[in-house]
Amino acid sequence: MSNKSASFCLLGSVFRTAYFIAILLYVPSFVRQKFLVSTDYASIILLIGAIFYTLGSLTSAWFVNRFGRKNSTVLTLLLSGIFIILYPYFSSLWLSLIFMFLACWFSGMATTAAVSLTLEQVPRYAGTMMSLNAVAVNIGSAVGSGIGGLTLISFGYKGLGNILGSLGVLGAFIYYFLTKDILPIKIL
Repeated sequence: MSNKSASFCLLGSVFRTAYFIAILLYVPSFVRQKFLVSTDYASIILLIGAIFYTLGSLTSAWFVNRFGRKNSTVLTLLLSGIFIILYPYFSSLWLSLIFMFLACWFSGMATTAAVSLTLEQVPRYAGTMMSLNAVAVNIGSAVGSGIGGLTLISFGYKGLGNILGSLGVLGAFIYYFLTKDILPIKIL
């Protein structure tokens, strides 16, 4: 905890996880209520989002090797947060889905880059950092679920997207201003 950059990476993980709850928990209800999609199709939409998240995770290595862990984390987290803010505003199911799936893609990229950045902060204690990162992710899930539920009750899905998406943007700012990438960039 004496390493400030490592501590802020963990805080960034809290925000990085909290904002994505807008997709994980609330997309099925959103598409069912706003677009009258059946439960079966809502489940398929969430499954497709998981595929996009996985593909983003797999393709992030190219970005990390090109631009570094920190820059990749910041850019993909920022984009994903913006897409989460925007998806509830569309009256077209297809446009809303495009933004949801882009949020999933970039979130997968952000997660991979951010975990790599976090683990490299204190190489001697990478195992401990991995455990602390898991704790931060669980805290982020709880925070995102709580804030998301309260926001949904008070402000609807647009408010949910605004608040939780803003947590992703805030996470990007935390990574940009308060962390450092200690490993050199490899150009492939």
